[in-house]
This record gives sequence, C-alpha cells and structure tokens, in this order.
Amino acid sequence: MVKINEFHDMDIPQEIIPKPDYDVASDLLIFMRNDPMFYRKNFFPAIDEYKENTKDTAPLENMVKRGLGQYCNKFQIENPVEEMMGEGDIQDLVRTIIADEMEDLEEGVMDFAKKVGNYVMHGKKDPFNNYMSYAKKRLQVSDKTLLGMLKKEFPKAAPADLARAITQARKAAA
Repeated sequence: MVKINEFHDMDIPQEIIPKPDYDVASDLLIFMRNDPMFYRKNFFPAIDEYKENTKDTAPLENMVKRGLGQYCNKFQIENPVEEMMGEGDIQDLVRTIIADEMEDLEEGVMDFAKKVGNYVMHGKKDPFNNYMSYAKKRLQVSDKTLLGMLKKEFPKAAPADLARAITQARKAAA
C-alpha cells in the first residue's frame, strides 16, 4: 500500500513547461510591429531589404527568429525557442508578413501618405524649390545674411527649411 504523502512526494522534473495556450505566431507579429525598438532596428530594415530582392526571404526569416528571441526574453517565456515555433511556423509567418507588406506597397499607401502629408503642410505646391532658387541666385553673401534675406522673403517658412535650402544650394553650386 502507498501512503498519500509518498505519492505526492515524487520529484517532477523542472524541464516540463507547458506550451502557450495562444497563437504564438500572431502574438509575435503584433509584438514585432508594435515594439518601437524592434520595429526600427529589425522589422523595417528587413522589409526594406526584402523589397530590394523579393526572391530572398532570408532577411525576413532572420528577423522573425530575432523577434522570437526578444519576445521570449521580454515576456519571460521559459519555453525553448525551437518549441515555440518550428521552421514551418516561421515560414508561414514570413509569408503572412510578405502578404501584408506587399499589399500596402501595391496600393501605394506610402506614396499616398507622403503626398497627403506634403499637401497638408504646403498646399498644392511645395515651396522648398522656391527657397532653393532664391538662395541659388544670392550665394555670394554669407549664410547668415542669406538666411536673413530668406526670412524676409518667406516669413511663414520654417527656419530649418530655409537653412536646408541654403545648404543644398551651396552643394549644388560646388
């Protein structure tokens, strides 16, 4: 006969860690897109590299693997990374990322956003070219004097834009 305390006294190995009860791939994708540091340092550069060569998915696969590692570290998930997502899961996630990003590219979302942003900022015509042409005609004076002249000519312009116009005009003339 076995006493009840002998039955519960058994050593249970520490290696047994339950698998997460949620969709790791979709949670990882949300993490990679919403974590500002990961997105800036890993996600965006990998997407950019993929756009240059759409036949090579290695940058995206490496990005997903790095993301999985950072995801596990940030949320203190003790499961081995290989158990969380296999190669097939990683490939599926890469395909999902490609589909999402290419959809945005094909729609021209980024070009549209740039045009809308410029239109909101400047109206129908971007005045930077006007700043540049004004500065190019008056390059014989010092930068400080030219900046003062530009400020008088374009009072609503941002000083940083005027300074950039002077810099670009000098580079173009050199």
